[in-house]
Amino acid sequence: MPATTTRDRAVFLKRWLRRPLSMGSVTPSSQALGRAMARAALAGLPADHVVIELGAGTGSITRALLAAGLPDRLLVPVELDTELHAHLKHAFPSLRLLNGDAARLPELLAAHSVAPVGAVVSGLPLLAMPAPVVEAIVTGAVAVLPPGGALVQFTYGPTSPVPPELLRRLQLDATRGRRVWSNLPPAVVWRFTRRA
Repeated sequence: MPATTTRDRAVFLKRWLRRPLSMGSVTPSSQALGRAMARAALAGLPADHVVIELGAGTGSITRALLAAGLPDRLLVPVELDTELHAHLKHAFPSLRLLNGDAARLPELLAAHSVAPVGAVVSGLPLLAMPAPVVEAIVTGAVAVLPPGGALVQFTYGPTSPVPPELLRRLQLDATRGRRVWSNLPPAVVWRFTRRA
């Protein structure tokens, strides 16, 4: 299955033209980036723990997580944009998709009885977001993770997408992956692990 379909690209471009800063890129994530995100998210994932995907967009990372062997019942994509959420419902009818704000993740998951969470995967453009929003998203993601659980985030920038002060305060260990050159633009996958 390709990382993106023609319909995915059309929907993504339409949304990008309307709100470019909220999308972070002009094109959906590549298969190579999706595979790197899936590897980082599924490494050490406890059995029967849910993976939350923030900013699922048109589903390229969603497809990679499923292709890597994550069962449908253990993947819960979250998308705030109503048009992208509708696109995801059409593309992935078997998934439990949530339409909501990643900055309010603990409340959103509690309202839908989603637990236990083992990893959070984010395709959100953190570097383009205001600092208070980034703090709310990262703090919320960490709050739903068990000790040893991972927040996986990609970035186009040269440094960690999570500020060092926030890493210290939330007691997160950061691991930088290799740059995925075949993605447009090239991206780096970071894995932030909650200390025990």
